[in-house]
Formats: sequence, structure tokens, C-alpha cells
Amino acid sequence: MTINKDSSNTFSSILKGEFIIEKSNTRLIPFLLMLVILGLVTIRSSFHAEKLLKQTISLEKEVVNLRLTSITTKSELMGVYRRSVVERLVENQGLKTSLMPPKILATQ
Repeated sequence: MTINKDSSNTFSSILKGEFIIEKSNTRLIPFLLMLVILGLVTIRSSFHAEKLLKQTISLEKEVVNLRLTSITTKSELMGVYRRSVVERLVENQGLKTSLMPPKILATQ
């Protein structure tokens, strides 16, 4: 039971920070600082990775939306290239479809 009491006393002294004050433990301070810094770097890295993941998901959704917009625009433009639509668009300018077929000019 005394071992268990000593271990709980040691654990409570670690939580309270009393072990740093002791002269025999002062050589551990750089090691503890390194552990704290590594812990902070790990936390920052995980937050950064989560932020990048959210950005990736957002950009993938945007790509899907842009692809759908592209397909819609392309189909609308293909409809404009039809002969009947072109005739209707130039009708108010006084242009009409030629009734005579084109002739091939011979070059000599």
C-alpha cells in the first residue's frame, strides 16, 4: 500500500508541477518543453489537415457544379447553331436563305 500511496503522491506532484522545482528534475525541463512543443505542432497539424479536407470537399462540389453548368451552356449553344434558329436571328436584318445552290468556280 505504501507503493501505491507513493505513486499517487508522485502523480499528484506531476499534475501540480511540483516536480519541476526539485533540483534533481531540473535537467528534464528541456525535454518537457520539447514534448509540449511537439504536442502543439501535432494539434496545429491536425487542424490544418482538417481545414484542407474541408477545402477539398468544397472544391470538388464546385467542380461538379461547374461541369453541370458547362454541359447546360454547351447544349444551349448547340441549339443556336441549327439552321432554323440562325435564319430566325438574321431575319430582322433583311437576310434570307438563298434558293440557288452554290456553284463551284473553276480556276484556270
